[in-house]
Formats: sequence, C-alpha cells, structure tokens
Amino acid sequence: MPVPTDVTLKRDENVLSLTWDDGSASDLPIAYVRRWCPCASCQGHSGHVSYLATPTSATATGLEEVGAYAVRIKFTDGHSTGIYTWTWLHRLSPDSEPNGLKYGEFRRGRFVTAPDPIESSQPAHSAAPEPIES
Repeated sequence: MPVPTDVTLKRDENVLSLTWDDGSASDLPIAYVRRWCPCASCQGHSGHVSYLATPTSATATGLEEVGAYAVRIKFTDGHSTGIYTWTWLHRLSPDSEPNGLKYGEFRRGRFVTAPDPIESSQPAHSAAPEPIES
C-alpha cells in the first residue's frame, strides 16, 4: 500500500491533499473524510466502518502525525479522536477501487457502496422539458 510523501491541509479549498510514493495524488474533501471517521466513538466496535451523516460544513483546524503510519485530524465540530491511517486514506481516495468517492460501508476489506445519503436526501430538481421541434 502506498504511503504519502506529502500531506497538506488546504484550508482555502477545505481539502486534505496527499501525494503518494507511487506518484499518485489524492484530494479528499474534509467533510467526506470526517464522515468516514474510523474511531470507536463514531463507529462502535462492530468490525465495519459506516459512512456517517455528519454536517456537510465540517472543516479541519489542524493535523497531527501519529507515528509514521497515520494522521489525526482536528475538526471544527470538536472531534479529534479519529486516527486516519495511510492505508485508510488511500482506500478513501477516488482513484482506489471502486473508483470515485465512497458511500455506504466498509466490510471485510471492501466497500459495500450506497448512494450518498446527504445528496439523496436533497429534493430532486427536474430539468425543464426539451422544446419539441416541428
């Protein structure tokens, strides 16, 4: 599994940016990372990790290295107990299988995908009908 050569909190973009030793890069929205918090207070002790319905306005106030294997992120909602390993952050990357941002659950080493619960709870906007040509 790749390890990062650079980890940057881009506050102006609200993104955690990682450059990996395999040459790839990941820009993870902070709210997305917060919703995938792996800590026991967020996830319990069930053995799987679920996408949480935390506020979409989540931002980060700081990063703290945890050994040589992870980072702790301090969020504006006061949460700071999640330890995000390099492996976990790489799995959350849009370039990791399945491609794109992940929603649902992570069970037995793979994502069980579901629609984004935040997006799917928003009212649908119907497009204006196409004009009929005569």
